[in-house]
Amino acid sequence: MVIHTFGHHRTYEMEALLKLFRPAERFTFSELPEPPAEDEFFSAVLLPEPDGRQQLICRTALTNGSRISEKCLPADIPNNLLDREISGLLYPQLCDLTGLRPKWGMLTGIRPVNLLRKFAERTGSVEQAKDDFRHIWHVTEEKTQLAADILAVQQPILDAAPKNGVGIYLSVPFCPTRCKYCSFVSNSVAQMGRLIPEYMARLDTEMQLIRGIVDEFGLRIDTVYIGGGTPTTFDEADLWQLLEWIDDDLLLAAPDGSGVRRCTPLREYTVEAGRPDTITREKLQLMRQFGVTRISVNPQSFQDHVLKAAGRPHTAQDAVDKFLLAREMGFDNINMDFIAGLPADTVQGFRESIDRAVSLDPESITVHCLALKKAADFYQSLAMPDAEAVSEMVGYAYKTLTAAGYRPYYLYRQKNMAANLENVGYAKPGFESPYNVMMMDDSQTILGIGAGASTKVLGGKRGIERLTECKYPYDYLARFDELMQEKERQLRELLSGIASR
Repeated sequence: MVIHTFGHHRTYEMEALLKLFRPAERFTFSELPEPPAEDEFFSAVLLPEPDGRQQLICRTALTNGSRISEKCLPADIPNNLLDREISGLLYPQLCDLTGLRPKWGMLTGIRPVNLLRKFAERTGSVEQAKDDFRHIWHVTEEKTQLAADILAVQQPILDAAPKNGVGIYLSVPFCPTRCKYCSFVSNSVAQMGRLIPEYMARLDTEMQLIRGIVDEFGLRIDTVYIGGGTPTTFDEADLWQLLEWIDDDLLLAAPDGSGVRRCTPLREYTVEAGRPDTITREKLQLMRQFGVTRISVNPQSFQDHVLKAAGRPHTAQDAVDKFLLAREMGFDNINMDFIAGLPADTVQGFRESIDRAVSLDPESITVHCLALKKAADFYQSLAMPDAEAVSEMVGYAYKTLTAAGYRPYYLYRQKNMAANLENVGYAKPGFESPYNVMMMDDSQTILGIGAGASTKVLGGKRGIERLTECKYPYDYLARFDELMQEKERQLRELLSGIASR
C-alpha cells in the first residue's frame, strides 16, 4: 500500500495510524503532487491558501471504496498538532472503509496512561482528560476507564519516589534458547555463551562508572531491575559473582562523614528469573542472600502444547514447581507473565491458564498480547492472531484478576500487537513494581547498564534524553572503551546541564 504525502513530511504518524488497521502490511511512499494511481493508498496533502492559511486534504482508497476529507489549518501549525489533524481526518475514513474500531482509537503511542496524565495536568481535571480520550482520540469507554484506574493506582507510587531518584536497568542478554515470539536482544548460550565471562567483567566496569556518576551528581538509586534475556541463565558461580559486584560496586554509596560506605536502600530489587528451566534452589538462595525483593517466574501459558509451539523448553508443571520452590525459600513478591494470542492457544486454554495462576496466588500477574516483531521467529511464519479471540482473552483476564483482588497498575502498547490491545501489569495492593511504574510513566531517570540497555535522563532540553548502547554483546565488548567514554561524556553533559538550571 502507498502512503502519499505532499506539502509536508509527516509520514511516521500516518504509518503508525495505518498499522492499527493493517498491522502486517508493508508500505511504499510517494511525495508526488498527485495521489498515486494504485488501487489502495493513504494520502495527506497540505496546500497553501491565498489568505496564508493551509488546506489539508486527506484521502483513503481501499479496494472497497474511497473517502476524502478536508480542513483549513493555520499557516504556522506545529508538527504535533499537524499530526493530530491528519490522524483526525484519516482515522474515521479507515474505520468507515474497514469496519474496524480500534479500542484505543487513533492513539499510536506506547504510553497511553502517561498521555492521560499529561492531559489531566494541562486541563486540571482527570474527567476532562478522559473526555478528550473519548471524543478527540476516539478511545472506547472501557480503555479510557482502564487508563484512569491505572493513573489512580500509580499516583502514590510516583509521590513516594525519592528526590533525585534513579532506576537501574542491568541487561543480561543471554538465554538458554530463544523463544519463537521473542524480539528482545537475547543470545542463546550455545551461540554466545563463550562471551559471558568477558561480558560480566565489562558489566562490573560499567557499574563502577555509573556509581561514580550517581555519587558525583547527588543521585539516589531507587530501584534495580536485572532483565534480559534471562539473568538466571548464568550458572550459580556467575550469578553469585554478578550479585556480589552489584552490591560492592553499584549499591555501596560513597563514604559518609565517618568514612563508612553504606548500601543504598531500595524500593525494589528485581531479577527476571523468567524461564522456569533456568531456576534452581541454589540460584534462589543466592538471590535471597543478596537481598533481591522481587522475582518473575514466567509460565507464559499453562498449556503444554502451547509452550511447545512457542519454543519454550519447559512444561506447565515445571513452572508450578519452580513457583512453589521460590515460595518455600521465602520469596513473598513473585510475578508471573502470560501471553494472549500465542499460536495453538484458544480462548478456553488461556482462561485455564489465568485460573491456574490465580489459584497459585502470586503477588502480581502480567498479561501481554502477542506482538509480531521483525526480530522474532514468528514474524515471517505467523499471521496476526484472531483479534476477537485475543480481545476475549484480555477481557477474561481483566474480569478474573480484578475479582481476585489484583489491580491493573501499569500498561504499555507495542507495534504489531494482537488486536491493537495492550500489555497490563496486575498486582495486589502494595505489590506494584515501582520500577515498572516509573519507567513506563517516564517519571524517573533510568540508567541502563550492558548491551541493549537504554538510558533515559529526565530534565534535559527535550524533556527526556535517550542514550542507547550496542544491541549485541559482541559489539558491546569490541567497542567497550569507546562506548564508555562516550556514555560518560554524554551523561556528565546532560546531568550538568540539568543541575545548572
